[in-house]
Amino acid sequence: MAGCTLTKALALLLALLTLSACDRAETNGKVVVTVWTEYSAAPQKPVFEAIVAEFNRTHPGIEVRHTGFENTPYETTLKTAFAGGKPPDIVEMNGGANAFQYARAGLLADLTDFVAPIRPRIAAGMEPAFDYRGRAYGIPWQLSIGNLLWYNPAMLRARGIDPNRLATWNGFLSAAERFKAQGLAPIAFGNREGWPGNHLFTHFSRRLMTTAQYTAIATRTFDPTVTSDFGWDDPVPVRAWALYRDLRDRGLFTAGYLSDDTPAASSLFLNGKVPFYFMGSWFIGDVEVQGGTTPIDVTMFPTVDGAPGKSGDLVTNTLVFTLTKASKQPEAAKLFLAYLTTEPVQRKWAEGVQGLVPYRYDTRGWSLKPLLRKVAALYASATSAAPFLDMLEDQSCNVPGIWDGSVAVLTGQLSPQEAGAMHEKCVKQLERANGWR
Repeated sequence: MAGCTLTKALALLLALLTLSACDRAETNGKVVVTVWTEYSAAPQKPVFEAIVAEFNRTHPGIEVRHTGFENTPYETTLKTAFAGGKPPDIVEMNGGANAFQYARAGLLADLTDFVAPIRPRIAAGMEPAFDYRGRAYGIPWQLSIGNLLWYNPAMLRARGIDPNRLATWNGFLSAAERFKAQGLAPIAFGNREGWPGNHLFTHFSRRLMTTAQYTAIATRTFDPTVTSDFGWDDPVPVRAWALYRDLRDRGLFTAGYLSDDTPAASSLFLNGKVPFYFMGSWFIGDVEVQGGTTPIDVTMFPTVDGAPGKSGDLVTNTLVFTLTKASKQPEAAKLFLAYLTTEPVQRKWAEGVQGLVPYRYDTRGWSLKPLLRKVAALYASATSAAPFLDMLEDQSCNVPGIWDGSVAVLTGQLSPQEAGAMHEKCVKQLERANGWR
């Protein structure tokens, strides 16, 4: 195993060195612009590469070269490249805290002036994804709603369950328990990569807190002027962990809840093996690729009785494209960034991957699936929208506190109270290190 790990590490290093060596090259007099994304498979990869090919065809003096990485190791790849001083020209990443860690370190180019004429086209509420301390460090690319509950209407109908019962947590639990009583674990879940658990904890937190509380508890790690009503070790966040672990204790997760990855969990749901699946709107694109044996439907993550979160309080994710400060051809790179914001490109992407766009374009004539239209309607009727916690909070506390914590709570290594205490301890240490408290 150690030898295998070493081999993989050397292979990754060699790949990075190879990519870096050609990053600054010119080919046949063309300026080469390198772009990295986490698009390594369909539907995203072929659609994005078609966009790149069209740009290259219409801009003969520039050659954009795209490299797509697998989702899970992508962040490690980025950190390695930035640490070595050899990142690509353009990087796709999650907006908010994930991007701002690089902006704060001086590794991203300030795009404030570049973004200014584009801003009128950007949909409302996207600013937290790319604006950091009054400066812009990227352009929004794809908008997603995270806190969605997918369900199998036929399986519910066969058991006399009204989908409207799924609107509240108690109603959802009673529906799930009916399946469990028949020997079926009803929730497809695979937390091998850590982020599905991170998302589920985020959704519980969104329902248990007001929007202001939810935002403040995370953003205090970036902004010393922000104060929070409570810490992660207080009763409200600890309850989010308790609700999360209760699903395990009730036996409602599928058997591979720790060992399965996301495609495995998705397959169980899409093939009618289980009735419920918590996943964001990007899942629609996966449905197009993976197919399935039965129709599915979607609704908002349930509200929790007595808690302030409303059904229309959304958890959102916005991907951004950033320009690295190390780029030797920033003007050519900006041409590609501007191209990505245009209506034809946004339409090509939305139709190809079945995703929401973060721009004010009229999509009525676009070829979008009914499920995406339904999700778009949920977005249009939202009472509020706030990013994922890992887009709001410093990564040095969010990753061990929630990503890793979501695994430890399921294994029993940490209790809900211990998970909250560990997370809050990290925040306090960060605040002291920054001289904020």
